[in-house]
Amino acid sequence: MKINDRIFWTPSNRNMLLFFTGKLASVLGSGMYTFVVGLYILKLTGSGGSFAVTMVCGLLPRILLAPFAGVTADRMNRRKLLICSDLAAVLTLLLAFLTVSLGGVSLLPVYASLVLLSVCSTFYGIAVSSSLLQLVETEQIQRAGSLNQIAGSIGNLLAPVLGGMLYAMVPLKLFMLLNAAGFAVSTLMSCGLRFKPSAATGVQTGLPDSVPGGDARRVQTKVLTELRSSLAGGISYVFKKPVIRAVINIVFWVNFFVVSLNVVMPFVAVKSLSLSSSQYGTINAMMAAGILAMSLLLTIRRQKNSPAGSLVLGLSTLGLLFIAMALPMLFTFSTTSAYFFLLILMFLVGVTVMNINIPIQVYLQQTVEEEYRGRVFAVVETASGAIAPAGMILYGMLLDRVPSGFLLLASGVAIVLVALLGRRGLKNGRALEVMQNREPLPELHA
Repeated sequence: MKINDRIFWTPSNRNMLLFFTGKLASVLGSGMYTFVVGLYILKLTGSGGSFAVTMVCGLLPRILLAPFAGVTADRMNRRKLLICSDLAAVLTLLLAFLTVSLGGVSLLPVYASLVLLSVCSTFYGIAVSSSLLQLVETEQIQRAGSLNQIAGSIGNLLAPVLGGMLYAMVPLKLFMLLNAAGFAVSTLMSCGLRFKPSAATGVQTGLPDSVPGGDARRVQTKVLTELRSSLAGGISYVFKKPVIRAVINIVFWVNFFVVSLNVVMPFVAVKSLSLSSSQYGTINAMMAAGILAMSLLLTIRRQKNSPAGSLVLGLSTLGLLFIAMALPMLFTFSTTSAYFFLLILMFLVGVTVMNINIPIQVYLQQTVEEEYRGRVFAVVETASGAIAPAGMILYGMLLDRVPSGFLLLASGVAIVLVALLGRRGLKNGRALEVMQNREPLPELHA
């Protein structure tokens, strides 16, 4: 029995349990806080624009800081980066609690806390993802990566449900303390992680913790130079690939119109349909449930060699789902029927989103050379995220002036048009690349 216990309780298994628990607590705490704060601001101001600013505060730091967080994770002791990120989140929530307790609920401290938590979660997430090989054995890396994704999916699934329940029972300042406790749990899990030394340096990761002043300046200059060079190389590569440019155009415009759901749905649920906070939380969680269900299905389903057809079909389906979601706002639905109708549609949206994201990832994996793959993925992610804040602000302002049903309807039609134009762009890009290269690329049937 003791032998079996020693076999089971290996350092890798111990680390996987700790970082799974820590990642779940971190994602759950961050997701619940963003969800509840959005509802409080919507109740406080009644403005779609103010609610949109809430989401921008959570999204913009991720877009701006992700490249720097990646460089930091490569250069700094990752265990310390994990602990510092969690501790910073705890301190942020404690300061927000003190501010709200002394001065009452106001927009400025709430927005500031959202920005700081987003910064913390950006550095934490990248540090976790880049640390897996130092936490587990090589043969367990796939399992560790799966646990990392599952922790994120479960956290995103539970956050709106629990947040909706607590919103109705707990004041905002007490909710801040509860979330600070959650991040404290994540901090303790990070402290318990045991990192393997780096083979090249003999330290846990990256550069030494302290270097002489002149050396530190040279390191900083080198890091900035490498970052600029890497980003420029990725952008240059993308411009030489017509099909990848077409994919980025699709991702760019789809993300612009998709954010309408994030802005319009809370306003519709709370203001138009008069749903309870727990009902809205359940609706919001159904999208995460759809993503999780489709993710599990895709792990066993055979992947298609030609993903463009699935991409176009997925985009068209997503547009039709947006149009369907406008129906409760355009026609007379009872509260109960609208609630269950939106539950089903949000689950289908989650399923469809995965059927869009996976073909894009597969095509890029098939066509991008290994030495450029990371940078191209970074360019795609940056392009998709960069337009989202603009969409959030625009839809937030329109929501105060245009009926919500028309916004979802127009967004759905626009997504369908993006699918049709994207289909043409993919075909034209494919033809150009065949002309440019003697050796044909993988087939792309749209």
